[in-house]
Amino acid sequence: MDSPENDLPTSAPFRVAGFPTLKFKPANSREFLDYDGDRSLESLIAYVEKHAKNSLEPPINIPVEPEAQVTLKHAETGEPVQHHHEHEHDEHDEL
Repeated sequence: MDSPENDLPTSAPFRVAGFPTLKFKPANSREFLDYDGDRSLESLIAYVEKHAKNSLEPPINIPVEPEAQVTLKHAETGEPVQHHHEHEHDEHDEL
């Protein structure tokens, strides 16, 4: 947040005394923790790892088995909807 451009309301649960001021709010907490370490990436990562309540590990992607896939059905007839691959070989450059 750019504090000079966005004054904090008096009801804010913390004060900003200098810039840059970094605050960390752990999950399921109402408390804001002051970060007073150096501004290196390594120090910031270590601080978050120390104070985080949730796991910082990325979720494991579990492959979907074919039998777990959902079959779409037509709302009126209840018949399975076929997905047509008309443009399957078209080139696409979008992400």
